Amino acid sequence: ELLQRAFSATAPAAFTSFYHFFELDQDKVEAARSEISTCDVMLMQDIQDAESYPLRSLLPRRCRVISFPFLRFASPWPYDDFNGLRDSVARNQDDPALHTVTYYDGILGRLRRAEPDPQARFAAYKDRKFKEFVDPARVHDCETRTLEALDERFGFGIGRYILDGFRKTQLFYTVNRPCGAVLALVLEYIFKSLDLDLTAPPAGILDELRTIQVPVHPYVAQRLSIEWADADRLYHHGDREMTWDSFVRAYIERYG
Repeated sequence: ELLQRAFSATAPAAFTSFYHFFELDQDKVEAARSEISTCDVMLMQDIQDAESYPLRSLLPRRCRVISFPFLRFASPWPYDDFNGLRDSVARNQDDPALHTVTYYDGILGRLRRAEPDPQARFAAYKDRKFKEFVDPARVHDCETRTLEALDERFGFGIGRYILDGFRKTQLFYTVNRPCGAVLALVLEYIFKSLDLDLTAPPAGILDELRTIQVPVHPYVAQRLSIEWADADRLYHHGDREMTWDSFVRAYIERYG
């Protein structure tokens, strides 16, 4: 949706653009059908379910479908439960609709059972006193291969941009929330795919995703040489700013 708004603000007036989430609410289906009937180009994020888009059969024959990269980067957050270990207890306490902006920690989920005392649990997490801690370097090796394959598939260097820059600059705010500079590269890829000689708007305009950030574990920052993620770093989380310590303590307090 953010890319669509930026595209709409930048593209020539002859272009009319619209955004559909993959899963449409029932009350929006008819309006979506009407929009799709006028569609000449469908820009579709390269997600696993793209081929089963529920309205795909309604696309006009003339419609050209262009895929653009799905961006995620797990290296700074190897313990996020999107990457492996799940924290089902925490997830079950939240409205499922919040799962796109609430990030759960699989290690803290395991430690909930192993260390009932909140302070002991915090200390065990900070000092990595838990056998299931994954080496961040192993996760990063996997992420490197994934991003290199992404570049090969799409024919441009967004993966290399991330790999070369993430240590010095906060390019992602969570596993799946890229910064404006990264989104600008995606928008430029879309312009090029449409043969439009346009430049993406300034990165700050595309930087709305910074309102939700997950702090980087101090050990991960040290292991991967992430320069910006020091102990005093403040991260936005809604209307609050939190250090790694305060974020983890708040997580433990909230989810028990």
